Amino acid sequence: MQAKSDELTQYEISEQLHAIVDEMLEPFGKRSPRQPNMNALAPPIPPIDITKPNAHDSKAEFQYEQKAVKACVENLRATVHLLAPDKVIPDQGILVDRLRPVIDQKLRSQASRSEIEDARSLALKNVAETGGYNTSLFVLLELWTALEARQQELIDQEEKFWNINHRAPDYYARVIAIRLAKLFAKEVGQRPGYGTAAITGDPSTSYSRALKKTFKLLKIKAGVRTHGEYAVAQVTDDDLKPLVNSLAQMMESGRTSNRPMGLIGGLLGSLGESTKS
Repeated sequence: MQAKSDELTQYEISEQLHAIVDEMLEPFGKRSPRQPNMNALAPPIPPIDITKPNAHDSKAEFQYEQKAVKACVENLRATVHLLAPDKVIPDQGILVDRLRPVIDQKLRSQASRSEIEDARSLALKNVAETGGYNTSLFVLLELWTALEARQQELIDQEEKFWNINHRAPDYYARVIAIRLAKLFAKEVGQRPGYGTAAITGDPSTSYSRALKKTFKLLKIKAGVRTHGEYAVAQVTDDDLKPLVNSLAQMMESGRTSNRPMGLIGGLLGSLGESTKS
């Protein structure tokens, strides 16, 4: 008989993290934010990102990803600019008006011949039926945004992990502590505190207790106090503000991630026009 593994599943880790955050936020009348997962078969989304900040075993691996991500960002930028409607450039508008109905029809035709077997095939069918051309552009914009965020992470990692002559601190412990501190700040609207009991030295605040339990759950063997105090110091006034709609923020600012207002506004207007028709 095969022995049961001591390793927790993703589902168990996520649920235990939610329980830890529930306990942390309970004194403030809050609960752990539970985001619905569109894929019913996938494990629940944890309250904080628990991925490691550096997953490369060598500098060659790191540089390969960095080069690939940079190329993807540049190519996506070029693709979206070529396919998005732009009223400022007459030829661009003519191109999109001619190309969009052709691509929409081809996507609908492909979708009609495909069986719905899983969440992915259902999503593709929905894209085709809601105006495949415009909807695909929005997906490309989201992918562009995600890859640009990854590109910035790699820039930060290059400085922290690959361009240093001394031993780096435990960045996984540090980033988990920061993520938990920023979650506390966002949910409660105030900075977390870090404290320990005078006699036992055990964590004495809701954040510090939660951090100790999180480290134990994720098998992080690092000093809770060192990383907790560092994380609390990283919380800024912006972390205390409620979340805003990213698209609304993008529309107000006029430019985000090198995406000009004309591109976004034209795409939104085009989507409205195609929906009416």
